[in-house]
Amino acid sequence: MTDMAKGSSNETIARGRNGAVKRSTFLDPSADGPTRSLAQRVARGHGVVAVIIAAIVSFVLLALVMAALGLLITHVLAHGPLGTWDRHVSRWFDKQRWRTMNRMSGDATNLADTFEIAGGAAIVTVVVLVRRWGRHAFLIIASLAIELSVFLATNSIVKRPRPTVHHLGGTPSTYGFPSGHTAATVVLFGGIVVLVSVATTRRVPRIAAWVVAVALTLAVGLSRVYRGEHFPTDVIAGALLGIGSLVAGVFIIRVAGVNRADRPHDAKKSIAINRAAPLDQVPQ
Repeated sequence: MTDMAKGSSNETIARGRNGAVKRSTFLDPSADGPTRSLAQRVARGHGVVAVIIAAIVSFVLLALVMAALGLLITHVLAHGPLGTWDRHVSRWFDKQRWRTMNRMSGDATNLADTFEIAGGAAIVTVVVLVRRWGRHAFLIIASLAIELSVFLATNSIVKRPRPTVHHLGGTPSTYGFPSGHTAATVVLFGGIVVLVSVATTRRVPRIAAWVVAVALTLAVGLSRVYRGEHFPTDVIAGALLGIGSLVAGVFIIRVAGVNRADRPHDAKKSIAINRAAPLDQVPQ
């Protein structure tokens, strides 16, 4: 691509051979970066291998960080001011319950249940596929796969008991750290924010996507503490897990786009070499 010009904070604009405007967003691989190095040097240009490596690396790094954070909170910080604050907040909410808030918190929790999150992800994926955005359609699915696998690994390592207060509704069989509901909410609606930001430069849709994502994340997180299922630090850790999983999803999508981004360049290079070959031949 030639005549490169900087666009907004997350995209660049280029003009192709026919003068058509092409947009390169932060979901596309950069010219020089870890995604291109992984795909070309480590995976030797094999796209599927590169994506698998990216997914494994993302899972390992995020799982190590989350497990370390969980063990720090439950074995060290739980005996200090942070642990006291955690328990105090849970007990305070336990004493503040009333019928309307019980119903509203139940609705917020149901919004982030497995079926609802999976259904939302499927709908977004289909819509993006219909719009023919290629690999971008799998951003949320890839991020949710990372989030779920890291959640299960961290949950089984940390094994933090849930708060010793009255629980509203059914309690999952998993442990308390981190909050899977919060993490999944961040991934789904944060992923929608990313896709909307890529799709348009208009402020209104972007701001609306951000407002919805932040509002629903807060609603789900507060509902999990209110209903006695999590300590506040579980919810904060869940939000961090969601953000980390979304970053991992972007990384995987970028890696998947390296070979695709290089094809036009490689094709032009091959044509140029073929055209130049007769001029470089030396008579025998």
